[in-house]
Amino acid sequence: MGVLLAGGSLGSPHIWLGFLAGMFLMAGGHSFNSFLDYAWTGLDKGEVVNRSAEKSYTGGQNVIETGQVSLRGVLYNALSWYALALILLIIIGGWIILIGILGMLTTFWYSKAKFNYTHELALGVAVGPIAVLLGMFTVGGSPNVATGLLASVPIAIVLSFIGLAVDEFPDAEANLKKGVKSIAYKVWEYKFDLSTYIGIWFGILYTYQVFLVVIGILTPLTGLSF
Repeated sequence: MGVLLAGGSLGSPHIWLGFLAGMFLMAGGHSFNSFLDYAWTGLDKGEVVNRSAEKSYTGGQNVIETGQVSLRGVLYNALSWYALALILLIIIGGWIILIGILGMLTTFWYSKAKFNYTHELALGVAVGPIAVLLGMFTVGGSPNVATGLLASVPIAIVLSFIGLAVDEFPDAEANLKKGVKSIAYKVWEYKFDLSTYIGIWFGILYTYQVFLVVIGILTPLTGLSF
């Protein structure tokens, strides 16, 4: 999205370098999350009933606790992905280096945010504003940052406030015992209907999307979809 908002072309080598850097940042973030959930927050430690649930779509879940890989190995893997991303960001140059570093730091915020009600916000910032601005600044020049921030909100809502509620439901019982505090876990704790919760967010999302159409950031046809 960021590339399109900034008027970029897929024929530019910098665009593809930025795309790879973004993928490496994501890979490093996932690896660091596994490392931090074990070594820092302890959410992946303990017996099966006392740690984050294993999910079929996250093959790396609990790989440290089950002894498949070492704690040090996961740390080295995470650092390697971040190093590769940083090399590409330096090649591109400019503000994108700072944006990439902020993305790396958000990983640590996200891990600790599970205990202070900023869990969804941390993920939303990473997959929304940071991801979109990363794309915009690969194009070069002086992209409209305000436009990028406004346009990134729907992505942030879908992947954080909606996505985490679905993803964290299997973890809720075990992680609440360890003191986690987030909206997603409270939905489970207070037995709030998940489909209603998701529906409310989709209503907010669609209303906001119409707002983006009205102010000219999105085209009218985008009102037909989320």
